[in-house]
Amino acid sequence: MKRLLSVLSLAGLAGCSDPQLGQLDQTLAEIRRAPGGKAPEIVEALPEYQSLDYRFSDARSPFLAPEGIRENVLQVEQTMSELAPDQQRTQEPLERFQLQTLRLVGTLRMRGQNVALIAPPEGEIVSVRVGNYLGANHGLINQIGPREITIVERIFSPQQGWQERQATLTLEE
Repeated sequence: MKRLLSVLSLAGLAGCSDPQLGQLDQTLAEIRRAPGGKAPEIVEALPEYQSLDYRFSDARSPFLAPEGIRENVLQVEQTMSELAPDQQRTQEPLERFQLQTLRLVGTLRMRGQNVALIAPPEGEIVSVRVGNYLGANHGLINQIGPREITIVERIFSPQQGWQERQATLTLEE
């Protein structure tokens, strides 16, 4: 048994010998001489560039769905997302205005609740509380501080669907 094991070991070691070690040493020496220790790259010449005229530039892009399908998908995506705003909800008065046109003119505390005073571009100052909406992007007020209010807006983009983004209105002095 010991002889069989030693014969198999010798046979295995004999199979590991490589007569082309000189070629390996030469390749390693070339790698060591190359800048950065990398093997030199051999780049074949690129074929000559030939431009082609695209005859269908006025047609629909092959990478976009036909218009009818895109509109249907867009409508489904706008209503099916969990972030989609409630379209059945009655709009509040300050939702007619872009958020950047509204100004925070004051905050106060009434009956244990913080109240913010908002000046729209036209009309009288409106008081709002946490849970009220303002701005054209379905902005929900989620916090009223002494000098600012925090709003979470819902924005729709065709690539990403409904997304939430945070905005603030700061008290101007």
